[in-house]
Amino acid sequence: MSNPVRPYVITGGRSRPSRESLALESLLSVSPDCPELPDGALNREHRRILTLCRRLLSVAEVAAHLGLPLAVVKVLVGDLWDLGAVQVLPPAPQAERLPATLLEEVLVGLRQLR
Repeated sequence: MSNPVRPYVITGGRSRPSRESLALESLLSVSPDCPELPDGALNREHRRILTLCRRLLSVAEVAAHLGLPLAVVKVLVGDLWDLGAVQVLPPAPQAERLPATLLEEVLVGLRQLR
């Protein structure tokens, strides 16, 4: 059973990320210009995120790998982003939905090719 106090300890009592633009589908990677961070600047979870983000992962994937709530991971990623340790790529915009009539016309056209 998980301890409800633990996430607040991990985030230093914060419940919101420093950056509101961090979506769960945002992609993360370690910044090529990652600065040398002083001892004690990062907790264990921050270091685990940096290890995971050596390859491109979404915020949701990082949360799943760590077994932590998304809200907690967003706070931690926000910290790393503020430090310049990670790059964050915004999610790709959703494709515009095509009208069903257009799809039906394409289907009719494909059937006529037979």
